[in-house]
Amino acid sequence: MTSQLGRRVIPKERPKRVRHGVAEVNTRSALWSTRWPAIALQVCIDTVEAAPTEDRAQVKRALPCKDCPQNTRCLNAKRKEIGPLLYDREILTRARSQESTLFPTELMDPMLDPRMEMLPHFLKPEGMESRLIVVSAWDLAWSEKVGGDWLVCSTGVLDLATHKRRLVHMQRWQGLSYTKQCALIESYWRRFHADVVVIESDAAQVIYAQTLRDTTEVPVLRHTAADKTSLHVGVPSLLIGFDNERWEFPYAAEGLGFDTMLTFLAELEAFGWTNGRLEGVGEHDDTVMSFWHLDWGLTMMSGQYGNASVGSQPGRHG
Repeated sequence: MTSQLGRRVIPKERPKRVRHGVAEVNTRSALWSTRWPAIALQVCIDTVEAAPTEDRAQVKRALPCKDCPQNTRCLNAKRKEIGPLLYDREILTRARSQESTLFPTELMDPMLDPRMEMLPHFLKPEGMESRLIVVSAWDLAWSEKVGGDWLVCSTGVLDLATHKRRLVHMQRWQGLSYTKQCALIESYWRRFHADVVVIESDAAQVIYAQTLRDTTEVPVLRHTAADKTSLHVGVPSLLIGFDNERWEFPYAAEGLGFDTMLTFLAELEAFGWTNGRLEGVGEHDDTVMSFWHLDWGLTMMSGQYGNASVGSQPGRHG
């Protein structure tokens, strides 16, 4: 049996057991929540959880892991949870080159589907309305100048039965006024029938979310970029989904949106560690930021971090 999803017919899959990242990293949920009690020593759990929240990272690093008989099991579980790239830097504090990408080509290649192209619009197939979550996310362009920031929209679909995420559309514009940007956001919400629209809401950009909330029916979910360099909830957290191949990306060479997809992959590859700082070393990183907002929005709507309320700003997860 098959289900129609956009322009591509895909077989129904049995639900798979998928590992999820976690927002809290220094408590009982620092490893898989169901395995932490079975792996770590109780004295370690108690010591970390007894510390003030702001001190837990330091307390955890100070645990006498070197001589602990359980250390191998703990570290193996941690590596599986957060992926090898984050594990190398956060746990092993392994030195990386001065310019090292977080998202190398070999990481992305398995998720690129040459049979699939981006879609000009989307409507949930009949009978799958409750199974699919559709989110559109916007990285805003505060400057109207040509050559300035890009306005980028990314739209994705999460299948709650298979836990697979699919990028169905990505597009970018330059030189649009504030009024035209707001009109475009409303238009694309209707075009893709998104359940929520994630809007970047930092500093002056919060006015976009306020205007859309007050003058349209767009279900706005605000997200701050203040944590974008965080290993656990920022752009680097995308590694967890990529390492587990949770995403599917359209990559048909003659298909709609292929040029934008190439831009996105190039900006991903240019995002990494430069002189110890995490940043995009390319000319722009707008597609990466839009996609990060999208990934976060799908996670919030799936209930992984609790139920998100439209109009709120749960960018710091509580």
